[in-house]
Amino acid sequence: MRTLWSLWARLRLGIGHLLNAVGVPGVVIPGEYRAEITEAIIHVRIGPLFTIVSVNGVDVYFHRLTGRIDGVGLSPGADCTPGSAPGSTPPDAPPAPPRPPPARRPKPSA
Repeated sequence: MRTLWSLWARLRLGIGHLLNAVGVPGVVIPGEYRAEITEAIIHVRIGPLFTIVSVNGVDVYFHRLTGRIDGVGLSPGADCTPGSAPGSTPPDAPPAPPRPPPARRPKPSA
C-alpha cells in the first residue's frame, strides 16, 4: 500500500512539473481562510477576467488565463488606506525600523 502511495505522489509531482513547464496556470478554489497565529484573513474570489486573492484587505489580481499578477488594490471597506498601510511611507521619508511580530495569544484549554 505504501508503494502505491509513493508511486501516486511521484506521478502527481511529475504531472505538476510538466504543467509548469508548458505554462498551464494553477487552479485555485474560491473560499476563505483564517490564520489565527498571524491574524490573517485570506479571501479567494474568481471572476470572469481575474482571480482575486485578498489578504487582510489587500487585493492581488491574477489574470484568469495566464496566472500572472495584473495589479494590486484595496478591498472596499478595508481598515487601511494607501497612506496608512504597513510599509507605506512618503518617497522622501527615511525607512522605519522593523515592527515586532504580533504577540501570540494562548489557546484556550479544552
